[in-house]
Amino acid sequence: MRTPLYPVYADRAHFIDFYGWEMPVWFNSIEREHMAVRRNAGVFDISHMKRTYVRGKRVTDYLDYLCGARPSALKKGRLAYTHVLNERGGIIDDGIVFRLTEDEFLFVTNACTTQRMSSWMAEVAARGGFEVELEDRGGREAMIALQGPTSLSVLKDATGLDMASVKKFECVLYGRLLVSRSGYTGEEGVEIVGPSQDVLEVFEGLLGKGVEPCGLGSRDTLRLEMGYPLACVDFNEETNPYEMDAQRFLDFTKKFIGREALENLKPTRLLKGVLTDDRVVLRGGYTVECSPNVRTKLTSGTLSPVLGKGIGLGFFPVSVEAGSRVSVEVRGKKYSATVVRPPFIKK
Repeated sequence: MRTPLYPVYADRAHFIDFYGWEMPVWFNSIEREHMAVRRNAGVFDISHMKRTYVRGKRVTDYLDYLCGARPSALKKGRLAYTHVLNERGGIIDDGIVFRLTEDEFLFVTNACTTQRMSSWMAEVAARGGFEVELEDRGGREAMIALQGPTSLSVLKDATGLDMASVKKFECVLYGRLLVSRSGYTGEEGVEIVGPSQDVLEVFEGLLGKGVEPCGLGSRDTLRLEMGYPLACVDFNEETNPYEMDAQRFLDFTKKFIGREALENLKPTRLLKGVLTDDRVVLRGGYTVECSPNVRTKLTSGTLSPVLGKGIGLGFFPVSVEAGSRVSVEVRGKKYSATVVRPPFIKK
């Protein structure tokens, strides 16, 4: 599959297969695109993400039951991060829920769980008798992320849209475009959703202002520096929110799927980071030796362009605390590292 923006960059990007999507992994270089976002601004095509519009008279009851967070508490124009769990308390997916009107929401989730989320959302609606409408506009809409310290000023310059007074995790309508102060890089920025042609025009306008086009490669290194876990890579349905140190995103004052399974659960492992002493590229699957008898594996890793050292995420026994010294095996050689609590860089 290709996104609506594919024709704009077809002859200038290097591509990978990302869960069935032909997506740009980099345009010039991952490091260049990474540092553009950290220092100035970069724009990503994220049209591959699943966007489900949810509406109906009982939409808030439905979403409160589906999500660990409480979407019903959102005011119009606000958005929140949330998990969707199975009955065992395992994480099916995470995503951002937007309150558009009194009885309509937008739920943005990950590309890797598209089919699972589609069937699960429909099953929960039918099983609970919520009578909500679930609309996927993936074929008619596009989505981009403009990220970086100069992103708001370049957006105003390119489109006339002034987002300076819009708070983080708020969204506004600009014509047919929904623009939110959100992102996955740890930087200032916006995400823009709307009809494909409208988003394409904004995308081209930003490129015309010199904004760096960025691929999934730098998106991954940027999120790793911030310690943001990635669905289907760092966690799956065998992972619960406690293991992610994400219980703050759960509202136990309401009923939600998976709540009962979590109430008496105590994690035996926690997602933590490792930071190497030396300049080395880490990858998911690399073995971390915590002691002669305790080993674990990284779920994801990279070389941090900002730190110039290897960084990675993985699940460690609760007994392995931040500050512990460990070693990471990279192609048969062991590198000294420290267990840290992400993020790896402070923003």
